[in-house]
Amino acid sequence: MMDYKEYKNTIIDYLSENLSEVKKHEFESFLKVNPQHREEFDQMKSFWSIEESTPEPSTAMDVKFYTMLNAEEQKKESVSLLKRIETFLLGSVTKQLAYTVVILVAGFFIGKEMTSSSGVSEDSIKYAQKETENVRSQLVLALLEQPSANKRLQAVNEANKLNEVTETIIKALFSTLNNDTNVNVRLSAVEALGNYTDIPIVREGLIASISLQKAPLVQIALADLMVILQEKKAVKSFKKLIEKEDVNESAKEKMKESIQQII
Repeated sequence: MMDYKEYKNTIIDYLSENLSEVKKHEFESFLKVNPQHREEFDQMKSFWSIEESTPEPSTAMDVKFYTMLNAEEQKKESVSLLKRIETFLLGSVTKQLAYTVVILVAGFFIGKEMTSSSGVSEDSIKYAQKETENVRSQLVLALLEQPSANKRLQAVNEANKLNEVTETIIKALFSTLNNDTNVNVRLSAVEALGNYTDIPIVREGLIASISLQKAPLVQIALADLMVILQEKKAVKSFKKLIEKEDVNESAKEKMKESIQQII
């Protein structure tokens, strides 16, 4: 017979439909025998079902979640559920989209502690910040693979929140800039990469990307960025685009203006 501890450790798998029929029956039987937990479960289930409309988690909430996760690990209490949540978040492409929902689910079990910042050690805060960055990076990579343009836009927005960008994220953003089928997503990628132009491979990649772009809006966005950077190496690429007959005339004029502002 399932006890409360096993119920807590199983609830994530139940909501994500990862239980065997036997375990599923045990879980449902537990709720029937223990109706006092039904309201709690129903609330958690409702959170889980609204993942598409859930607002983005704040940085403060991110930090609190991972700070409490670290604190729970140190105390060796309720570790199983919290580690299951973290693993589930990092390991499932679909449920990575339910980032906030998972944090809310965890809130049912760490409750008041999660809303209090008192007594938090410096090590716990550093751990929280590191884990927040790791999860956000995983979220970016997962969302960039989604068929929905809105999800890919969300990925680029998440990338903008990273304090430090890895080579993997940079490559993913360039792949988006050069290959994504949606112009708005590519424009967002230009903006995101523009935040990291102090990194040589980003600057070089943006210059190389100029000749690959066919959408006038993206060409214009890159022209504006090169002016801001005063990047003389971009002039040659712009001149080649201007010579092409199939390039939009407005984009050509913008590139000509940009060249004059750079040289």
